[in-house]
Amino acid sequence: MSRRAVVFVTLFVVALVALAVVVEIVNDDSGTTTVPSAGTGSFASALSTAGPAVAPFAGLTEVKGAIGGTCLRFAVADSLDERVAGLRGNSADLGPYDGMVFVFPSSTPAAFTMAGVQDPLDIAFFDREGARNSTRAMEPCPDKAETECPVYRADGPYVFAVER
Repeated sequence: MSRRAVVFVTLFVVALVALAVVVEIVNDDSGTTTVPSAGTGSFASALSTAGPAVAPFAGLTEVKGAIGGTCLRFAVADSLDERVAGLRGNSADLGPYDGMVFVFPSSTPAAFTMAGVQDPLDIAFFDREGARNSTRAMEPCPDKAETECPVYRADGPYVFAVER
C-alpha cells in the first residue's frame, strides 16, 4: 500500500472511530441491526452522515466523511453476509464509493481473500480505538475458489477493516 493510501485510510478510520468507540453494532433476536444510544459530539456528526447506500451497493449502509477537505463515501459491510460478499463481483468502478468499511461486532482475527475480485485492493486493519494494526496489498484472485486464493490476515485482532 502506498504511503499516501495508508495516510488516507488511517485518517478515514480515525474519523469512523468516533462512531465506533461509543457504539457497538448489536444484532438483536430478530436479526435486525440496532445502534445503542451514543450521546453527543463527534459521534452525532458521524451518525448524521450514515444512510442507505446506492448502486452498486444498494441494500447496504454508507458512511460519508470529510478528510483534508475531500468528501469520501464508503459502503459499510456490518453483517456476516455483507462481510462475506465484500467487494466480490465488483469491478474497479465502485460507483460513487471510495471503498468499503468492514465492521465486526467485536475484535476478530478473521482473514480476507480476493476470491471473485477482479482488481487489486489495499486493506488496512484497525482496533476499536482506531489504531492501525496492519496493512496489506491484496492481489486479485478472480477465477479460483476461495480455498485456492491467498489469505490476508491482520497482525492481531481488529474491529474494522477498510478496503480501497
